[in-house]
Amino acid sequence: MLHRHPTVPGKGGPIQVAAWAMVLLSVVAVLLGLRTIILGDSANSRLATVESLVHHGTWRIDRPEGQPRSVFEAGSVDKVFVNGRLLSSKPPLLPLAMAAEYYVLNKALGWTLDGRDSLKRVVQALTFTFMVLPHVILAIYFLLLLNLFIVEPWQRLLPLGALLWGTQLTGFAAQINNHTPAAALLLVAVYYALGVGSGKLAPHPLRFAAFGLAGGLVFTLDMPLTIYIALSGLYLIYRFPRQAMLWGGLGMAVPLVLHFALMASLTGSPLPVQTRKEVYLYESAPWRNPGGLDGLNEPKGLYAFHLLFGRFGTFLLFPVLTLGLAGTALAAIRRDVPLRGWILGAFAAFTVLTLYYIQSTTNYGGASYGFRWHIGSMPLLLLMALPVFERMKKGWHLALYALLMAVSLYSAWECYRQPWGEQHEWTCRLLFGNAY
Repeated sequence: MLHRHPTVPGKGGPIQVAAWAMVLLSVVAVLLGLRTIILGDSANSRLATVESLVHHGTWRIDRPEGQPRSVFEAGSVDKVFVNGRLLSSKPPLLPLAMAAEYYVLNKALGWTLDGRDSLKRVVQALTFTFMVLPHVILAIYFLLLLNLFIVEPWQRLLPLGALLWGTQLTGFAAQINNHTPAAALLLVAVYYALGVGSGKLAPHPLRFAAFGLAGGLVFTLDMPLTIYIALSGLYLIYRFPRQAMLWGGLGMAVPLVLHFALMASLTGSPLPVQTRKEVYLYESAPWRNPGGLDGLNEPKGLYAFHLLFGRFGTFLLFPVLTLGLAGTALAAIRRDVPLRGWILGAFAAFTVLTLYYIQSTTNYGGASYGFRWHIGSMPLLLLMALPVFERMKKGWHLALYALLMAVSLYSAWECYRQPWGEQHEWTCRLLFGNAY
């Protein structure tokens, strides 16, 4: 067995049962969400590649002259123009894996991406494999982390409830996106980094390799989140330099080599296509004359406010995440806080990541509920709050948590009902109005 958990005082059995029941309830909610599929830009861009790979044997998502246009390519703005043909702008590994599953479904069961009923079955199957199962992994590894670092069993229920019912994670797990699997793999990597680095897990080569593999996959799914992998990797290298660099490096090389090889082969460069204006801003590109949220040109200070605390504000829609800020403050002033260095480093990484998004984006994540590019950071914000959760023992502490969770729960419910769409957050309706 790879897991070696610390001994905890008291009887944690019933509490553990309650924790696993919370995980199960979240998974059931996600499965119920599969009844309705929503095919926006993010899903269509990837499905266009899936369709082309399986039915046409090419990564190109446009069709030769005289052939009907792909409905998925037509339904997405996420595409680039390379060597005279259109490609999806999404990183290639997730669509490649989805295409492999669709190939099996198509050949074995006859399911296709044509026709309403058959399309729904395919999308549901792909969503289950690449979104629902990662959501299960995310919940399990988050609970494993809580078991490692929170001694009192009942206190583990507080951050677990916040993760599953007070964030965007459950709402997006029933829809095709890259944030759900990226967040899950990020937690896998952090679990092994913190577990091994803190001495709570034995430094087995497989754990270093698991960290590297999960961390490399995070890069291929949501590149900016790699800042957390770098932080956790440095922590591992500091504690176990030889094993971390050898086994972790080997694990990380597998997805990275495949990713960069595909990027170079498809686009002529291993760099993200978004860094190359000549392929992203081609003559008929929708990004040349964006409208709606994509066409905003707000001052950066105003954009930062609404991104963090305003109409799309992560900490206003999901105020339970402010406990991560409180945990960081506690770690800054007290040297006896467990994982103090990692918490301060994680907050610094979150700050850099947020500044990057403020500088490089203008549309608050587009047509989504809340600022979706913070989804991957949400589990880590709750891990930063561990010093706060461990001190929640008085009645007023729990009352404050309940108040923060009440608002977060309502936002999470709105997100679950409609994860995609423009300006349908309660903050837009009740407080700030629409952005345009």
